[in-house]
Amino acid sequence: MSRIAVILAGGMGTRLRPLTDVLPKPLIPIAGRAIIDYIIEWLKLNGFTKFIVVAKYLGERIVDYFKYSSEVKVKLLDSKDTADAVRLIAGEISEEHFLVSMGDVLCNADFKSFYEYHVENESIATIALKEVDNPLPYGLILTDGDGRIILFTEKPKSIELLILNTAHLKLRSKSLYSNLVNAGFYMFNWDIVRVLEENNGLMDFGRHVFPYLLEEGYRINGWIMSGAYWEDVGRVDSLKKVTWDLLDGGITGYRPLGEEHSPGVYVGKGARIDGIVIPPVYIGEEAVIEYGAIVGPYASLEKGSIVKTRARVSHSILWMNSLVGEDSTIHDSIIMNDVVIRGGVKVVHSIVGSFNTVSANLSEEVVKPKGG
Repeated sequence: MSRIAVILAGGMGTRLRPLTDVLPKPLIPIAGRAIIDYIIEWLKLNGFTKFIVVAKYLGERIVDYFKYSSEVKVKLLDSKDTADAVRLIAGEISEEHFLVSMGDVLCNADFKSFYEYHVENESIATIALKEVDNPLPYGLILTDGDGRIILFTEKPKSIELLILNTAHLKLRSKSLYSNLVNAGFYMFNWDIVRVLEENNGLMDFGRHVFPYLLEEGYRINGWIMSGAYWEDVGRVDSLKKVTWDLLDGGITGYRPLGEEHSPGVYVGKGARIDGIVIPPVYIGEEAVIEYGAIVGPYASLEKGSIVKTRARVSHSILWMNSLVGEDSTIHDSIIMNDVVIRGGVKVVHSIVGSFNTVSANLSEEVVKPKGG
């Protein structure tokens, strides 16, 4: 029996700019693979066999990326939000139950168990839940002792959080969890398609669909992904965190591309390492580290990047075909595609956009600190 996953990949990724000025968020590279590749590979390991990727912003790039795939179908649509995207592809879904996944969240939860839990409980929807310290940026959820969701609040304000915590105290004898948030993974049965088609104003799952279902008396269950790694790759800081976690081996079931030549040193085909590497690092295909250069700790170099002699790269990410010149230093920065950092330049706490050339006497003009 086939299992299908719908991956929502249409967002503009505004919090990741300027990275998303040239790439849609799901295609941003992390140690040799695009974000969406990690998501799909993990879902495959958990029994999913068919994938529909719904794209919008820079969607042509996603269409081109999967054009030779027999497992992944990309639909380029002018969807208004998450639920609207599923409404527009309803004709592509023939399975009785299906998963909806965000295209920017790395998670190693047991999605096979998630699927089975949903089917066994016969609810119209099951939301994957994660317990967090601070629920304010997320959709906060209250469940009863049987796992049924009784309240859903999208990105609650402080006063709403106080009320929900008070309610939780009253239910504490039944529920073992507090601060449960919407993790961005949903299992649905096919009845949700009918609900969406009959209610065209329901555009977003968190803001519209789940509150509507609860108000109308539909059963929604929560499935708690206890102990799983979960990170929304929606900001530059979270992108770096996921990259370092991956290099550290901190995401069970996920690994960088390439072979692990020694603990924490992942190397792609055709890479040449004549300099020093300090793990954890990823050195992509055909990348070059010249004699006298030092790369690491916490460095990820994508395909074709070059680090010249006596240069130093640490806590930084280099995208494809970028060059770091002799005696230059890159620290806590992201260097995008086809950038040339000339000799003697120091780049710290910055992002350098694609196709820029930075020389020592122009670095202050071209290299802008994050947020500047």
